[in-house]
Amino acid sequence: MNSKVGIFWFVENTLVYKAQNAIDLKADQLGFIDSPLQHQVEWEENNIYQLFGLTLFNSDYYNFPRGRVIFNTKLNTSYVYLDKKLFKKYIVKKIKANFYLLDRKVKFFTDPHYHCFGSI
Repeated sequence: MNSKVGIFWFVENTLVYKAQNAIDLKADQLGFIDSPLQHQVEWEENNIYQLFGLTLFNSDYYNFPRGRVIFNTKLNTSYVYLDKKLFKKYIVKKIKANFYLLDRKVKFFTDPHYHCFGSI
């Protein structure tokens, strides 16, 4: 199974995510494969949370802890950037399962870009 790249949130004990096969996307000049998906567009325009049974209309995408998965082709490793609040074993396991990373090399990074001010 291919590794996936994409974006995610953790809301109301639910991993809300959108993933794409890394193999279907082109690596940049540094060898990174990133999804063109944008948190703001998926949340506020496409209401992605509805696909997961959540009714969060008129909520802002940045009010919930979120992150992004990218793939480093040179190291054959997935990089998961996430709000530090999400660095919990049960949440990490959900991210790894849904992005097909359970049997792959994965590195986790907290990133101020994904800092959320709300609580989970």
